[in-house]
Amino acid sequence: MITPVQAPPRSAAERLARQLLRVEHAEPRALMPLKGSLAISAVRCVITYAIIPATAPLITGLGVVATPIAIVLSIVAGVMAVVSLRRVWLADWSRRWAYTAFILIVVALLATTLVLDVRTLLT
Repeated sequence: MITPVQAPPRSAAERLARQLLRVEHAEPRALMPLKGSLAISAVRCVITYAIIPATAPLITGLGVVATPIAIVLSIVAGVMAVVSLRRVWLADWSRRWAYTAFILIVVALLATTLVLDVRTLLT
């Protein structure tokens, strides 16, 4: 007979975080799919901070297209950040709180960038 594995005891903060991320009753999983989120974030950064600014003076009208592209990329990056955070919590990684703090900073920066881009678009 196979005995079920008991979940480790969790603090109130961990239970709340797991509930907010909707991973409270999930079985631990491997952390490998996190690489996809990191790759998408890297592509977004290269496009937003290197390609668009470098080509803006060369291509007429890119200013009109650059801001909506940056908005879409920021939204995608934010979603991917939350997805990667869920994966870290699903994996029950020992450094999940440090990663959570990092992702909260990233999401705050993305939100600030998003607000500035929307304001630019509306003016």
